[in-house]
Amino acid sequence: MKPRLLLFALLAILPGCTFGMDYSGDETGLRRDSVPIDGHPERELSYLIDDQPDEPRVIFIHGSPGQSNMYVDYLRDPVPGFETIAIDRMGYGESTPHAAVTSLSEHAASIEPLLVQRKGLWPILVGHSLGGPIATQLAAEYPDRVGGLVIVGTGLNPEFEDVRWYNKVARWRIINPFLAGFLRISNEEMYACKGEIEQLVPLLDRIECPIVIIHGTGDDLVPFETVKFSVQEFAGNDQVYVIVLIGEGHSVTKLRKEEIRETLSELRSGLLDPLEQTR
Repeated sequence: MKPRLLLFALLAILPGCTFGMDYSGDETGLRRDSVPIDGHPERELSYLIDDQPDEPRVIFIHGSPGQSNMYVDYLRDPVPGFETIAIDRMGYGESTPHAAVTSLSEHAASIEPLLVQRKGLWPILVGHSLGGPIATQLAAEYPDRVGGLVIVGTGLNPEFEDVRWYNKVARWRIINPFLAGFLRISNEEMYACKGEIEQLVPLLDRIECPIVIIHGTGDDLVPFETVKFSVQEFAGNDQVYVIVLIGEGHSVTKLRKEEIRETLSELRSGLLDPLEQTR
């Protein structure tokens, strides 16, 4: 491959892979902590926390790629009534291993120690993009320990999870060594995503908590059409709410923080109206 073509391929891959890395924030002054992952002495989950030990938790789970400091705005100005946590998923940030972990169930198990009850309330999970299936896996595997599930810009329809051309290019031996480590990890996650979600779908009817689906109609990475599938699969749950953001793209947790904050407050108060909301 000629150098010019190599550069073009790299530039083409980066926009597709870095959508989760475009709004990290300065975590200076925020507390960082970690928990070991049972059965894996080489693994540790790192996270940022605003430290409100008497309040129920909200846990932010980033997409692919991403890291905890994407949510510093939520930590510096937490939603009242919550202790806010933002994790580094395994493979990213300060968590270990620094290698791809493609199993949704393994990611769920790594977060499970953070599921603690406060004031009679279990944590609310907020998963963006690939963080959505991971949050959903958690809610399905630990239905009695999750108080609410908010999935943002998330697809649960395996038919929409085929790898894209740039994921294939990223595996080329002439390209792969030039990619940053987090991009290689992200690419491996994308290759495994379809099969992992296929295994998740049969578990969706286990989820008992309220579910909020937030999606922009202009999302060009996770098509809005996936929302219909999710609603159908959650049909056995009578607490499913859809918030449609007209014209919004994929970076909802960055660009529409007020909607996220309002959703969390309403879940905390139990005030969500069981009707589709359009904002």
